[in-house]
Formats: sequence, structure tokens, C-alpha cells
Amino acid sequence: PNLLLPCSPSWRCLDRFSLLDEEGEDGQVAFWALLQRILQQPVNSPAQLIDVLDTIANTSCGSSGAASDFGTLREAVEHHSDTFFSRLWPTIVQLSLMLPDHFPGGIIPVLRPGDKLSLTRDMVACLVAHQFLCTLRSPPWREGYHDFGIWYGSGQRHPQAVRMYLAAVFQYFEEFSADSRTSPENSVDTGVEFFLHAFDGPGGPIMGNWDQVRLRSFNVVHVQKFSTEQQEVAYQGYDGAVVVSANKDIGFGQTATQEELYMGNCPEACPAVLFTPTLRHDHILAIHGARPMLRILGQRRDIAWEELGPGARQGGRMLLMDALELDEADECGILPDLKQANILREIRKAYTAFSSWTGGDAPTVWTGLWGCGAFNGDPAVKVIIMWIAA
Repeated sequence: PNLLLPCSPSWRCLDRFSLLDEEGEDGQVAFWALLQRILQQPVNSPAQLIDVLDTIANTSCGSSGAASDFGTLREAVEHHSDTFFSRLWPTIVQLSLMLPDHFPGGIIPVLRPGDKLSLTRDMVACLVAHQFLCTLRSPPWREGYHDFGIWYGSGQRHPQAVRMYLAAVFQYFEEFSADSRTSPENSVDTGVEFFLHAFDGPGGPIMGNWDQVRLRSFNVVHVQKFSTEQQEVAYQGYDGAVVVSANKDIGFGQTATQEELYMGNCPEACPAVLFTPTLRHDHILAIHGARPMLRILGQRRDIAWEELGPGARQGGRMLLMDALELDEADECGILPDLKQANILREIRKAYTAFSSWTGGDAPTVWTGLWGCGAFNGDPAVKVIIMWIAA
């Protein structure tokens, strides 16, 4: 299956605001032609920006959707008013209009097990621009949460987190603005790789023959506060990776879970939601090269952030792997983590993640307590499971 992009000739819609002179015999127009006309409107104030975004939303889906009143976006734009209208908005428009050049077929393939999708940074930036404009359709396996409109409305569940994600997006587009495209950091385009890796491992240890497992070095690092530093190349190393405790439908969100922090901090990772289907028990998604914009400290309600310098904004490797959602111990006091089927599933999942790339002599995986928050996993069991898998 393929995901239809706004530049596809087969994407047609009603011209609700009579912006184009002609329409087809079916009473519809090409969405791309309509979008081009909308983006020609002047945007020099928050009100004009909201008018354009609201016109796009109502044209494509008949309502403002998750963006609602655009209150949080208005606040963020006003906070960045010195650069948004002069540099960021023209950059967003320019990047978005390159869609037919980067994706001439008007589609993007949905990942199948074993598929790797390698995109140049310009291709990724084009998709991120469309996530900002909210022009993309939700993939059939998702119920929204595929564009940045979820961050735009007032009444956010975690306003501080949403402000942070918008700050990361603005910092990202700042890099692509006309004033900075010639900087050394952008002179070499290594791109971003998305890999839907499927289990292809040995049967012995995975089937419960634990005496066959040769355990490697295992280090426990005590940290005072959660940090996204582990997703930075300088920390994880070029051969390393960081585990992201993901949902089976991966992606960014409106609060501050580990997955939401890591994805929201890397705008280049966000297009993954468009072409990554629901993860199965033997699938993980590896993202390599998506650059973090900030260093985030804390988690959930206690968060702060600082901008990374240009040299530190290098994309490492993230392993998005979903853990089992477990119940409390039963009346006999037995942890569900210790059920044989659950142990094997989690080892298989972790093995799939850790075998998704070839590192150096001793590649390092950095991980927190995978699946031990909202998914209620037991920390000791989860650590041993990942140790065995490694």
C-alpha cells in the first residue's frame, strides 16, 4: 500500500471558498492547485497565519480538527515573532511546495517488514513542512496524531511540553531558512533512514534455552534526572543506539512520555507516523539520522529544555520498540512478567531491536526501564530480558 500525498493528481476536493476559477465536471478541483493558491496569501501576523491554516484544514477535512482555536500556536508564534514571519514561514512554504519534486509519483510507500526508507534531509523537511501545515491525510491504521495540529489548540493537557515541541519545530525550520542553508552543518546531506525490522533470529535462546546465552558486559548508570542526551551522537556513539519505549502505533504526542519526548525533539523523525504501520510482536522501527534540536531534562510534569548547538545536533539511532501492557500480579502473587509467553515475547522484541543494525566491535545500547511506566512492567525482569537479548 502507498500513502497518497497532497500533490497526487487523484487527490481532489471541493473548492469551499471559491479560490480557483474553474472546477471539474465532478464539481471538484485538484487539492494541490488549491493548496498552492492558499499559500500565496500574505502571512505577516498570527491572525493571517491562522486564517491560512484554518482554510487548509477546512478545505481538506471540513473542519479545523485537532487545531481547534489555534491558541497555543498563536502564543508560540508571538513568542518567536522576530523570526517567524520573516524567515520561518517563507521557509515552510518553500519546503512544502517542493513536494512534487521530491515525490513525483504523489505517493510515499508504507513500510513492510524488512523495508528501509532512506530520505534526503530535503525530502524529510518537505514532509515536516506538510505536517506543520496539516495537509496530510491520516493513515488508515491511525486515528489522527499524524500532524502537528494536535499542538495548536488551547487547553492542552501538558502546555509546557507542547510549547517545547513547537520550539523544536521552529528551531528545525530555522536551520532551513535562507540565512543558514549555507552553513557547514548542512553542506553534507547524510539523510534519515527508517527501517521496519522483523525478527530473524536464532531459535535457541529465544525459545527459552537460557543456558545457551552468553551474557555481555552490562553497566548500570544512575542518573539524577531523565535526559534526552542519550539520543545525541556524542553520547551514544556512532555505533550505538537508544531504546525508545514506544506504543505499537509509534509517534509524537501531547504529553511528555519518553517516546513523545524523543520523537517531538526530532522533527525529522516525525514523518515516520505516515508510513510505519502498527508494530506487530516481532517488529520494531529503527530511525537513524534524525537530529535532536533540544536537550530535554525531566519527564512528564517536570521538564525543562535548552537548545543544542549546531555541532551537537547530529542524529543518532533510535530503536522504537513496544512492550507488553501488563496487569498487576494475580491473587497468587505471580507477576505477569514471569509468564513464559510474556518472557519470550519481550526477549524476541528486544532481540529484534538490538539486531537491527551492524555496529562496531562492541556497539552499545542505552536504555531506561523499558515498558515499566504506564505499561506496568517489572524493572528487574525487564532489565534481565534486555540483557539476555543483548
